[in-house]
Amino acid sequence: MLDVHRPYHYPIPRIVKNWRLKEWQSYQFGDERWFFLASLYNAKVCSLVVFIAYDRERKKKYQMRRILPGSMFHFSESLSGSKVYYRGAHNYLESTCDYEGGRIQLTVVRGARSPGRRFSGLFTFACGPKAASPNVVCLPLGLNRAMYSTKLLMPMEGEFSLGGESRRFEGPSSMGILDDHKAYYPYHLRYDWLSGFGVDAKGRRVGFNLMDNAGVREPYRDSENCLWINNKVWPLPPVKVTRPQGSGSEWIIQDTEGMVDLVFVPEMTNDLRFNLGFIESDYSGPIGSFRGFLKSGEGSKIDAEILYGVGEREYFRA
Repeated sequence: MLDVHRPYHYPIPRIVKNWRLKEWQSYQFGDERWFFLASLYNAKVCSLVVFIAYDRERKKKYQMRRILPGSMFHFSESLSGSKVYYRGAHNYLESTCDYEGGRIQLTVVRGARSPGRRFSGLFTFACGPKAASPNVVCLPLGLNRAMYSTKLLMPMEGEFSLGGESRRFEGPSSMGILDDHKAYYPYHLRYDWLSGFGVDAKGRRVGFNLMDNAGVREPYRDSENCLWINNKVWPLPPVKVTRPQGSGSEWIIQDTEGMVDLVFVPEMTNDLRFNLGFIESDYSGPIGSFRGFLKSGEGSKIDAEILYGVGEREYFRA
């Protein structure tokens, strides 16, 4: 991405291009009881570390979140062989990818004064061709600017420990989605994004990714939207997201081709808002359930009630 010629109207040195390039790796994963979010985000002017564990059964949230000044993480040019991590005084989050070996690993440790708030986890995702199929896009934003993203729905196994109790993750209901992302986004960034996963009545691993990105030059034609069923992936049309009663109430997600007709029902809030003058974030990322349907390229109709996931409404200025 840094080798692109003139990403703006005028030539700029490589160090400035690197400063404008937004980069992150994020995960959404879990099983029928637990839902996890993890993200290492480098906006260059600031960095963000997030790990959220949500107990769907008890309706309880446990989290680690840090906003750090400057560029704190180094992302490899390739997803394969990449290692990104945050190390604090009592907290740790690391993403390691051996793509050729078919293995991605996520490690988290959170220390806390209260033993009931301490947690740790080690999760392994299978990313080989027999287990997962990547959805890879490079979409034009303007001039020579673009966004790149690789997303994968993968089987997952691992263990999560909280307050002296541990839960083992394995079997068909344990899965997750990786998002490896780089982009020359504009100073003002707006988008709507939703992702979810679950197991259908046939025991198949199902997941989806939907994004309405205002920065993409031709969003009616170019999108990263897709549907996974086991290790197959199908493209989905562009969508529009509306929230008639705000981000805390139902979201409506629809396309114009009859392949996406969803309602997202927020269950747990996850907001981040700050304004530091030249940097501003107005982010709402609730976790919740879905209803409606999705259709694959083969015409398979997926009942969205099996799906659980996250929605994001983002305005970011940096």
